[in-house]
Amino acid sequence: MHQELTLAETLHLLGLMGRDLPSFITSVSGRDDALDLVAEPRQVKRLPAPLKLATRLAPTVRATLRVVDVTDGVATFSVEANAGGLPAHKLLGLAASRIEAVVAAKGLPAGSVRVLPDARIALDVQRLLQARYPGTRVAGMTFRDGLVVLDGAAA
Repeated sequence: MHQELTLAETLHLLGLMGRDLPSFITSVSGRDDALDLVAEPRQVKRLPAPLKLATRLAPTVRATLRVVDVTDGVATFSVEANAGGLPAHKLLGLAASRIEAVVAAKGLPAGSVRVLPDARIALDVQRLLQARYPGTRVAGMTFRDGLVVLDGAAA
């Protein structure tokens, strides 16, 4: 299996979202191995208080994600984000509990999306796919020119 998907298609495939990206993500593009996002976090409901305060100072966030490793179906991304010139990726840890709550509310495997130190996110693509498509095996995940490239096989 080799699939090139938009970010929205990928998140839907993994069961993390519906068919459309949330309204707070206003732009997705890419260049080479990077995925670029522009978001307006003021539109996110139930933000932790420190993040809500930060959105008053810098309402637009620009982020670049890169896949830095894929091991045993777990893709690790580096996140570089800035809001008004400030390093917003340093606040990523504050969103960890919100991310865990969304994953749990969707009935997905606990720990399948984790915020790691040093502005990284671990996405257990294997577990997420297994939850929806038993027998699917993930061999790799990369970004290419704004698309998510998944390689794998059906068992």
